[in-house]
Amino acid sequence: MKRDHGGNVREISRIYGIDEDRIIDFSASINPVGYPPGLQEAIIKDFNSVLNYPDIDSFDLVSGIAEYHGIDKDYILVGNGSTEFMYWIPMVFKPKNALIVTPAFSEYEKGLAISGTEVSYFQADEENDFTVDIDRLCNRMKEGFDIVYFCNPANPTGVLTLKNELCRFIACAGEIGILAVIDEAFIDFMEDESVKKEILVFPNLIVLRSMTKFFGIPGLRLGYLMADPSCIVKIREKRIPWTVSSLVQGAASKVLFDKDYIRKTREYILPERDFLRNALNKIPGLRAFESAANFLLVSIDNKTGVNSTKLRDRLAAEGILIRDCSNFQGLGDRYFRVAVKRHKQNMTLIEKLKHIME
Repeated sequence: MKRDHGGNVREISRIYGIDEDRIIDFSASINPVGYPPGLQEAIIKDFNSVLNYPDIDSFDLVSGIAEYHGIDKDYILVGNGSTEFMYWIPMVFKPKNALIVTPAFSEYEKGLAISGTEVSYFQADEENDFTVDIDRLCNRMKEGFDIVYFCNPANPTGVLTLKNELCRFIACAGEIGILAVIDEAFIDFMEDESVKKEILVFPNLIVLRSMTKFFGIPGLRLGYLMADPSCIVKIREKRIPWTVSSLVQGAASKVLFDKDYIRKTREYILPERDFLRNALNKIPGLRAFESAANFLLVSIDNKTGVNSTKLRDRLAAEGILIRDCSNFQGLGDRYFRVAVKRHKQNMTLIEKLKHIME
């Protein structure tokens, strides 16, 4: 079994003969609270919209996102998940040389490869808890790049680079003439650190956002891009039409304003993430790193004789999925990632890992 992503519940069900509802998926970092309570009703209510083509401009949804963030709708473009834009950005701007701050999501490199872009890496190291040295990064960018990718909080490490530091990096990129792509797929848990408003200041900034993780709707596929209107126009002119369905447009524009759901999500994730991290760190041979997202990166001591791929396969056979991080640039088979789930599910993971590691 080889996959670049988590969330392969149906595949695991087929391979091991385990009912899907018995599988606990820690490999995909989806909100454990579930989707917003009004989502199902909104989809059912709008179901007849499938009789017509979707609004090609997603006007109502874009307007909702604009209101949610306090940004004019001309700075926003929605798509079939933020991953869609990881392919359109290279195709539209045609960068010759790219720099990716790693460890990082594999789709950045895949999108760049299709456009024939030469890719280099700026590695954040475990000895510094995977924090990014902004001064060193700015110096590296002077080597000559057209575009740079930076995920914040980082995936899979969970490390958050504070907004003031990130703005130094964006400004540095702008001075050199580099397009800065900031992936904020997990920033909803630390919204105050988002650089979304900085698109009004930095014309070289593109911010990617996802509704998959925080709003618990990976199956609906919805993400969006925020950037200077001139950038939005360039991408809109090239991309294929109708990538966001009518049902998704209608439902998502409503759930954005469920303040109770948003509050409950944040109130649950923070303490449960701390509990899970502390529990994992008590297991011999494991080290869970601090995280600002709804997941934890865990390293395995070399002396244990266990690697992430073997651990993933053993747990999968018991209906527990973790994210093997051996295919992340700059990591290897000593690392895996786990999502923060419901407390009972987290306890199941902890007990299984104790049994294996001890």
